[in-house]
Amino acid sequence: MEDSSTIRMSINHRERCRMHDLNEALDDLRAVIPYAHGTSVRKLSKIATLLLAKNHILMQANAIDELQVIVGKLRKELDSHREKNNQNKSEQSDS
Repeated sequence: MEDSSTIRMSINHRERCRMHDLNEALDDLRAVIPYAHGTSVRKLSKIATLLLAKNHILMQANAIDELQVIVGKLRKELDSHREKNNQNKSEQSDS
């Protein structure tokens, strides 16, 4: 059986690895979300990074929703133009 100091060292090592992985993931997230990068700008805190990422995702979702509405309107308009075009062709062939 392992003694308590060996167990504690193992637990500490796992926690350090976990924190390292978490910090690396947050750095990766900071790299892809839009915010002012630069040498004079402080690194975002963990909570600021998560909030900024959440807001960015919400903005992107809203933009997608708006674009889907526009695409739907344009499809209806295109269908209407095609229908009118087909009617005109049909009328011309009947003449």
